[in-house]
Amino acid sequence: MSTMPITQSFKPIAKDSLYEKVTDAIISYIYRNGLKIGDKLPGERQLAQELEVGRNSVRQGLCQLEENGIITRMVGKGAFVKREVTADSVELKLMRVDYQDLLEIKINIEELAIKRAVEHATDEQIARLREIGEELNNLAKAGTFSHTLDKKFHTALLECAGSPTLTQMVLSLVDSLDSYTKVLGNVSDIWVKTIPFHLDIVSALEQRQVSYAIAAHQYIYHYDMEVLNGLAEKTEPKAN
Repeated sequence: MSTMPITQSFKPIAKDSLYEKVTDAIISYIYRNGLKIGDKLPGERQLAQELEVGRNSVRQGLCQLEENGIITRMVGKGAFVKREVTADSVELKLMRVDYQDLLEIKINIEELAIKRAVEHATDEQIARLREIGEELNNLAKAGTFSHTLDKKFHTALLECAGSPTLTQMVLSLVDSLDSYTKVLGNVSDIWVKTIPFHLDIVSALEQRQVSYAIAAHQYIYHYDMEVLNGLAEKTEPKAN
C-alpha cells in the first residue's frame, strides 16, 4: 500500500449529525489532496483531533465510507482509499447541504407569511388562491404537476400576507432551489403529492385557522425533503 503526506489540513466541523459530517470531511480531504486507490488515510486519533470530534464519530464515519465502497479498513493497519473521489461527487455533496439550508430558510419565512395571511388576507385574495389551487388539483388528478401554476399559487399566498419583502425573499429562494432540483431530473411525481395540501392551506385561510394552515404546510415540507433525500442518494457512491 502506498501512502501520501498530509498536504492540506482539516477544518473543525459542527457537532450535529457528526458522523455524516465526518464522512463529508474525509471525502473532501481525499479529493483535495488527490489521494489515489491504495493511499492511506490519517489514523482515527488524528482525524478526531483535526475534526474536533470524538473517536466514536470518526469510527461511524469511516464505517459509512467503507459501506459505500470509498475506503477499505485493515485491522492494525488503518484505512485506505478504495475508490477515487471525483469533483462531481464533492460538488453534489455541497449542493445537498446548500439545498437543505435554503429549504429550511424558505420554510420558516413561508410559515411567517402564512401566519400573517390568516390575519390579513381579504376574501377576494383567498378566493383567487382557491381558484389557482383548484387548477393545480385538476391537473394533479391527471398526474400532471405545473411548475408555473405552483409558483403562481405560492406568489398569491405570499401576497395574502401583505408583505412585499417576504414575497420577494421566498420567490428568490424558490428560484435558487429550482436550480438545484434540475440535477435530479423530473421530480414531478413527488411534487404532485403536495397539491391536496395546497387546498388545505386555502381552507385554513378561509376558516382563519393558523394551526391548520401550518400543519398543511408541514406536509408540503415533508415532500420537499423527499427531493432532498433524492439528491442525497445521488451524492453517495454505490459499493461494488
